[in-house]
Amino acid sequence: MNYIDPTPKDSVKSRGFGAGDVEQAAAVKNSNWDNELDDSEEYKKPLTKSELEAILGASALKPSRVTVRRLLILQGLVTLISGLAWSARGKPFALDSSAISALLGGLAALVPAVLFAARAKVLSSRANAIGSTVFALVTGELLKIIATIAMFVLVIVFYPDLDWLPLLLTYVLALKCYWLAWLIK
Repeated sequence: MNYIDPTPKDSVKSRGFGAGDVEQAAAVKNSNWDNELDDSEEYKKPLTKSELEAILGASALKPSRVTVRRLLILQGLVTLISGLAWSARGKPFALDSSAISALLGGLAALVPAVLFAARAKVLSSRANAIGSTVFALVTGELLKIIATIAMFVLVIVFYPDLDWLPLLLTYVLALKCYWLAWLIK
């Protein structure tokens, strides 16, 4: 039937363990844990600067020449060059709808990047904990996305002669400046 034995045969008491035996077993288990941690692959001693230079090369630890300012200047130049190229399409070097659309597309990438860079500069001057810095960067990216969407909505609403191809092409080119700056470095 449904009978439950109040003293199971494989309990701690039935095996002859006492209170002192459990503490001793826990101490042995903890010492084994420490030895396993020293030998594990997850626990590694951090590399020194000289060891990193030997592995990666001396130039890998030098600061990058690509700065935020240079990246923003590069995005501005790409926007202006694209605007000039699209202005040659219509009337020779006149600000027609294609050229203005191209400039607005570049600004839709440049303005949110400037906002994010300004936010990062303000946050870098403060002494924050790691968690709050990560949170600030994530909220900065969210601000950048919202600003980009707002820029596109404003362009669509307030510029009736919008030409989509120059707008989107210049926007994508301005975003690809991150890759271009990485290749130039």
